[in-house]
Amino acid sequence: MWILVIILSSIGLWQGGSSTAELTIETETVEFSQLTSQQTIGEFAGGWRFERDPHPKEMRECAVYLLGGQSNMQGLGQIAELGAEVPCVIPHALFWNGETFEPLVVGKSKTSARLTEFGPELGFALEMATEDCPIYIIKYHASGMPLHHGFDGANWIGGEPTSDRKNFYPGEGANDPTCGTLYVAMRATYLAGVAHLQDNGQRPIVRGFLWMQGEQDAKEAIAATNYAASLQRLRRRLAEDLGIVEPLPFAFGQVLPHTPARPRFKYRHEIREQMAACDQDSGRPEAMLKAIMISTESFSLLADTVHYDTDGQLQLGKAFARALKQLE
Repeated sequence: MWILVIILSSIGLWQGGSSTAELTIETETVEFSQLTSQQTIGEFAGGWRFERDPHPKEMRECAVYLLGGQSNMQGLGQIAELGAEVPCVIPHALFWNGETFEPLVVGKSKTSARLTEFGPELGFALEMATEDCPIYIIKYHASGMPLHHGFDGANWIGGEPTSDRKNFYPGEGANDPTCGTLYVAMRATYLAGVAHLQDNGQRPIVRGFLWMQGEQDAKEAIAATNYAASLQRLRRRLAEDLGIVEPLPFAFGQVLPHTPARPRFKYRHEIREQMAACDQDSGRPEAMLKAIMISTESFSLLADTVHYDTDGQLQLGKAFARALKQLE
């Protein structure tokens, strides 16, 4: 077991307007079990120092959170617009980069499609991670992509589920050949991160699944009016594939808060109704145990009225964290 000692001093984080925000971070030590040698990052004063944990414990339990969805999960928040209240290194948070869990470093960890952008993971980590309970984040995103099996990418085909369609449809079993290619890729990403922790002597516990998706499904009546069933299937199947017996704590954001919606989102009302019905307290037959819908009406948007801006992404992430805390 190795631990990460962070030694940073007066680091320029980003430049906005006419001034450069700076932040002084004192030395901090967090567990980091995946490394076997010393490394340094030259951009930081002091850099990182890895040391062997003098008091290792067998099979340390760690909290894992799974994030998935389309463009608002990917995130269009701008790192250059963040204020100094967002630290350079998000304390006690590690992010899966496809090979290992790295400290969640703003502008260094690629959590979105571009290093200059971010999604709800920053706000979520700021609200959720603590010294007593560091968090491990595994995220998968695919911009503009659907959940319903009738889609193949952005194209509506309809009909019964078939193989090789580009969507998040999870099928009815792990070996179902009609599982969407995006679900297969997302599942593989989650399983790889979990296996990595296990291989390094940790005992990963999946504490929650965060989902931000639905804009694409709002374009077709069948997908929109059956979205509750799609969400129920997604949560159930993901839990099965991860070997989770108890209901997987689930938080999902209600899409398309702006009205009137762009013309392409013909079934905005229907999909939002379906989402609301899935909340555990909806009183509707579709209600899911241990599932909370995040109302996004108050979250600020970009000019396109579809995607959350920098503040909106921070708000979304923090709302996800509050929802999961409520489910604990």
